Amino acid sequence: MMELKQYQERALGAFEKWLAALEAALGQSEAAAAAWPVAAGAMPPEVLDFPRKAWQSLADAGELPQRGGDSQTWVYIPRTDDAERPIPHACFKVPTGGGKTLLAAAALERMHRSTGLVLWIVPTRAIYQQTKVALWSREHPYRQMLERASAGGVKMLEKETSFTASDLANYLCVMLLMLPATNREKGKEFLRMFRDSGRYPTLFPDGDDVLSDQRLLNEHPDLERTSSGGPVKHSLFNVFKIQRPVVVLDEAHKAYGKPDAASEFVRSVNRFDPQLVIELSATPHPLVSNLLVDVSGIDLKDEEMIKLPVQVVSHTGSDWKHTLQEAAEELDRLDAEAQSLQAGEGRYVRPIAVVRVERTGKEQRDGERVHAEDVREHLTVSMGVPPDAVRVKSSEKDELGGQDLLSPESPVRWIITKAALMEGWDCAFAYLLVMLDNTKTERALTQLTGRVMRMPDARRTGRQVLDQCYVYCWNASVGAVVQQVKNGLEHEGLTGLGDEVWGRGAGAVAMRKVERREQFRGVDIFLPCVLHEDESAEDGLTELDYDRHLLPEVPWGGIAAPEEWQWAAADAPKRETAEVDVGGAPSPPTSEEIAVDKTLSVEWFARRLADVVPNPWQAARIAQEFIGNLRSADQSDEAIYDRRTHFAFVLRSHVQRECDSAAQSAFREKLSKGALRFSLKASGANYSFKEFYEVPVNESDRTFQKEYGAQLALNLFEPVFEREFDSELERAFARYLDEKKALQWWHRVAARQRNDYYLRGWRRDRIYPDFIAFTADKEYGSEHLFVFETKGEHLKGNDDTEYKRQVLEILERAFDGGFMELQDGPAKGTFRLVFNEDEFGAALASLQA
Repeated sequence: MMELKQYQERALGAFEKWLAALEAALGQSEAAAAAWPVAAGAMPPEVLDFPRKAWQSLADAGELPQRGGDSQTWVYIPRTDDAERPIPHACFKVPTGGGKTLLAAAALERMHRSTGLVLWIVPTRAIYQQTKVALWSREHPYRQMLERASAGGVKMLEKETSFTASDLANYLCVMLLMLPATNREKGKEFLRMFRDSGRYPTLFPDGDDVLSDQRLLNEHPDLERTSSGGPVKHSLFNVFKIQRPVVVLDEAHKAYGKPDAASEFVRSVNRFDPQLVIELSATPHPLVSNLLVDVSGIDLKDEEMIKLPVQVVSHTGSDWKHTLQEAAEELDRLDAEAQSLQAGEGRYVRPIAVVRVERTGKEQRDGERVHAEDVREHLTVSMGVPPDAVRVKSSEKDELGGQDLLSPESPVRWIITKAALMEGWDCAFAYLLVMLDNTKTERALTQLTGRVMRMPDARRTGRQVLDQCYVYCWNASVGAVVQQVKNGLEHEGLTGLGDEVWGRGAGAVAMRKVERREQFRGVDIFLPCVLHEDESAEDGLTELDYDRHLLPEVPWGGIAAPEEWQWAAADAPKRETAEVDVGGAPSPPTSEEIAVDKTLSVEWFARRLADVVPNPWQAARIAQEFIGNLRSADQSDEAIYDRRTHFAFVLRSHVQRECDSAAQSAFREKLSKGALRFSLKASGANYSFKEFYEVPVNESDRTFQKEYGAQLALNLFEPVFEREFDSELERAFARYLDEKKALQWWHRVAARQRNDYYLRGWRRDRIYPDFIAFTADKEYGSEHLFVFETKGEHLKGNDDTEYKRQVLEILERAFDGGFMELQDGPAKGTFRLVFNEDEFGAALASLQA
């Protein structure tokens, strides 16, 4: 019998208390319903809402988790099925590596259900396969828990499996489902469940048994029918409604994306008419989940479930092969320690490295981005790793093939992947994560870090190097990676990192609706966009797209390599190391030089231009020309190599300037000829303000006010939160705008939402101004739009500031040039950078006070 950890016992104890509270509350509701006088009319719904009563009884007894440590519990979220019956629902918050599936099986065991139907819903195919392997194996501890609950009578089902009334009456039937099959919005998968079927003849009356059919409808009035007034549809969907299953939502957080997606998922599950919902999530949704159990990262660390700390190593000034070599040396050190552990204590551990690459597809090996086969070839040919020790796991190629990686017979020590192992895969022998993905996507780092954190056998080895895990990155700031790892731990539910992690410690995060002020509701408010001619678009205009409209205008063949530069100090390749743990600050990074092969490579320089120059042949030509220029300066390849990071910066900066110059010329020319416009002419391409936004808000977040606590009066959306402002200059400017009575409204642009207003220039990135303001003179029919970007004095004159200044000036002239054709009268625009409070008045000089 599997021995449960203390936090797991506490979690199951809380679950049992909830079940007892539900039983007591149900009895009270049934007694109240029986005593309800007929003359009093319909019974209020709250009389029968026994789940709410049970929850409140636990809250009154102090049995529920507190919300961010503020002595309050989460707000109770009710659920009802299609027959308007309340659904008991509780959530176990369990971090990655904490045994969510084990707790789900153990919770079913504590319910002492020997028969009936359980729906076990998982979000992805990978997790489906992982769960199936566990639950279908009679030797697996999870399956054994179900067997004990049902006295040996478990029947495992899939969506296409036929079963009978006798099965449900005599067995505990557990059906494994994927999330898309529960969601009508997903279409095909759901519709298969919805179809009339001949699979379940014993679960429905005969087709001509009208009386039995009517009795079934009387008992379950929300059943689907073949037609209006027709018989009950013999569908799997209706089977669920009749049986009222217990529903297990495993890894539920993966279904909670945007608020609409979360609410749709909840509705889909509720339509099955479940008698109970058990949710297991690493990061519960505050507007969906009723938090019964809160397991922290500290709990997992104390119970030796995870490897900590996470040691982050970044190699700068070197290429990916050197990073891979360093990771291999670390793996060898771990392997030597593991062999010592086995010799001394008989405990077997075989450390494995997981390598994330940029490409895995058969036709994607282009020499530009790190491909899985590039890594395999370097490991096996250059580094002498046995071919059988290296495997690739991708959507196209699965060389793991369900192999038992924990077996002493397995030779695997390297696994190369891109995204295939980001979820639904765990191997306690995985110790190293090697990130050769130059994009350094935070989501990948977040999810893959969780894949190397499980502790073998859930107990420490006593060997420091084997009780922690490692993240190796190529050419990344160790500080940035440390922060991403910390964010990743938080994302995986491993709370306890401290106040510097956004959204935790200061309270639970909830989605808050920010609406227009009442006088502006229901009014169309459009703002001008930078538009480009497009015959296929409505009104012949579409939003300016850098890649489609400007990049083709750059004469790449005419861009030469730089001929002038300064010799910088040598760039010695360095290894930077820091550690991240739960419940404390990261260790200060340490740095050391590493020895490398100093062969000069055109490819290395060309790759640094990959996101600037779209044509790899042109990038290689410019890089080759630049190396030739450097060699002509009587410098050796070794000296150039030592300074290659500096020279890569020189080369990239030069090419970027040349590209920007050409794109700016194209931008100005198109604007002068009318191919580019800054106007409201094209209704389909206008920016239109929504009626409301939903923004994440901490409980500690305060609303923004004017001095002495006065309320804002002119903000377009309310409320405005202090966290939306990045500096005191922005706060001061917002208060200044709010005092200008001639303004109709002002708006603080929230670039983090990525759906707020932005402008475009001749670079790829969007420009999110800080403030938009608007006024209209009703008497003269004129309108005036203000666009402001606030910058601290220390940013004056830098490249980004200068670029934005030029774009704003050009767009202001285009705006004044008559591109706005409003029926009500002339439109004007003021587009300004504001550096200090002394410039506030000048920025609004055209506004009559």
